[in-house]
Amino acid sequence: MAESRREREEAAQETQTSNDGKTTSPAAGTAQSGAGAVHEQAERIAQVGTEGMRQAADASATAAGGMLNSGSAVASGAQEITAAWARYAEEVMRHTSEASQALLRARSFTDMLEVQAKLLRDNMQAFLDQSVAITEAASRMATRPFEAIRNTGADQPRR
Repeated sequence: MAESRREREEAAQETQTSNDGKTTSPAAGTAQSGAGAVHEQAERIAQVGTEGMRQAADASATAAGGMLNSGSAVASGAQEITAAWARYAEEVMRHTSEASQALLRARSFTDMLEVQAKLLRDNMQAFLDQSVAITEAASRMATRPFEAIRNTGADQPRR
């Protein structure tokens, strides 16, 4: 009986020893398979994280492009407004020059009042004309940046 007990112990030792000489037990096998599962899960999490980072980078690039387009829209509007003010100043100078020449030719006080009334009307009309242009440009300035951002976002496929 002692011999059969010893044979069983030797058989158990042989089954626990692998081909490379390391001793393994059923608990160690479970730990190895658990470590493999943990490793696979870590890889999946890393893949998900990498995909999330890629999507975030794409979104950032899209937002940057939208902001660049938005900035261009604001700059374009500012340029339109500056041009409108320059046209207004040019018209006022032209009207003033014409009025000065007309005042030199005036023969009576009534002629002088007519020249000044015409100068006032012309300058007021120039102001109103350019105010409309400035208002339209300011309105576009207020909406273009949002349109540029919206259009940039619409160009990107949804995930």
